[in-house]
Amino acid sequence: MIIYILKKIVTFSFIICVLAQISFCLVYFDPQSIFSDLTFVDAYSAFFKQLLQGQFRLASGETLPFLDTLLTTFELCILALLVALFIGLPLGIFLGLSNINWLNTTIRLGCLIFYSCPIVMLATIVMFYLSSTMPISMNFDIAPSVIGSSLLDILISSRPDKFTAMLDQLHYLLLPTIILAIQPSIMTIQLVSENVKNTSRQNYIKMAIIRERSPFKVLRRHLLPNSIPATIPQLTYNTTTLLFLTMVIEILFNRVGLGQWVMMAYRNHNYFIIAIAILACGTVISLLTLLGEITAIAIYPLRHKEHYV
Repeated sequence: MIIYILKKIVTFSFIICVLAQISFCLVYFDPQSIFSDLTFVDAYSAFFKQLLQGQFRLASGETLPFLDTLLTTFELCILALLVALFIGLPLGIFLGLSNINWLNTTIRLGCLIFYSCPIVMLATIVMFYLSSTMPISMNFDIAPSVIGSSLLDILISSRPDKFTAMLDQLHYLLLPTIILAIQPSIMTIQLVSENVKNTSRQNYIKMAIIRERSPFKVLRRHLLPNSIPATIPQLTYNTTTLLFLTMVIEILFNRVGLGQWVMMAYRNHNYFIIAIAILACGTVISLLTLLGEITAIAIYPLRHKEHYV
């Protein structure tokens, strides 16, 4: 298992290195780049020095906090995935084992309706009806310390009002996270129900039902370990769509992140920011995929026995 995880980490590092080289080339050959007056070696050194420091300085003097922006977007993705697992796993298991046709049809119909609904339209409708009671609209005077902070930054800070700041941040992230988690939840329900249904038809599950006295033991010892780990990597295959939806939510809810970066770059025709955004997007997608694969092997290592035996 350790060898398999190390291979995935090495692959992740290689992808990030390649994306960093591509981003540097885009930045260096941009006529408005601050590195255009430097030699290739000096520009290369300055670029990766700023990358390791977690911030980039533009020609206008403005500073782009790379790591902070990356962390806020990644945090929203993780929260949406956790909500999707919390909602999708129980419903998917129930749907895969249930024989109640009308209830199964109702759940599938509800999933189909929500999945076909554009997230922009759904977020706009929710903001319209709840804007008078929740601080979610772009027209509200929300403190920059709330919309531009992450939970990890607040947690490791030494500020005296840490608990209050955490509650404010969670209150602000509640609605964006729920809206963002709709489509991942539906995908989780569909994948889990399909895997559970296929696994329940296997002969070893039928033998386990005969041998075990309690249905919960069959579910816990045999059915779930053989169906759930196969679902987690399948969820990470759609990280590109999840990242795109996260950026849309950040723009709609005025949250500092990659979405705001891309909008600012498009408005100002700033290719420097676009190059850094490519690196940030690739990092988020690769990191989510890596975490999904590590989580799957940590839950049930025997599914990847061929990789480390």
